[in-house]
Amino acid sequence: QIMDVAYDVIASSSTNTNADILKAFPELRVNCNGEGPISAEWLLPKAMWIKQCEPEVYENAEIICEYQDYLNYRLTGQMVASGCNVAARWHHDGWDVLEKNHESDDDDGNKGRPMKLYEALGMKDLADKLPKKTLAMGDVIGTLTEQAASDLNLSKETLV
Repeated sequence: QIMDVAYDVIASSSTNTNADILKAFPELRVNCNGEGPISAEWLLPKAMWIKQCEPEVYENAEIICEYQDYLNYRLTGQMVASGCNVAARWHHDGWDVLEKNHESDDDDGNKGRPMKLYEALGMKDLADKLPKKTLAMGDVIGTLTEQAASDLNLSKETLV
């Protein structure tokens, strides 16, 4: 139901044709070429649900991420997002997001993020809650923390 409302907001921001929706929100091209609906399993609908149904949880959340990002954090102590997920399931421009990792601290940190879409859905603040760094598929996040190495009976030098 939340995504029906979201798609209505997106559609009302244009003249309601697929081409107009894609022109207004090109980040939706990965979602059935903008025809929707946006899958409820993707980050944006999940974050919208939390914000609407559990506002205190949303407000207090420092980071909103995917399960694998959290597992990687528990393994390495590094909070990073997967380039594959941000490009396919978070509606980000995958190339721009990866480039922002190598830019100065002068930018607002939102390069490649669908800020216009977030704004249209009342989710602009979501950008501040996402992992700040994104890695390409296959990039090494780091090595295991002492706790993870002990729990898994692996070397602390194991790459994740």
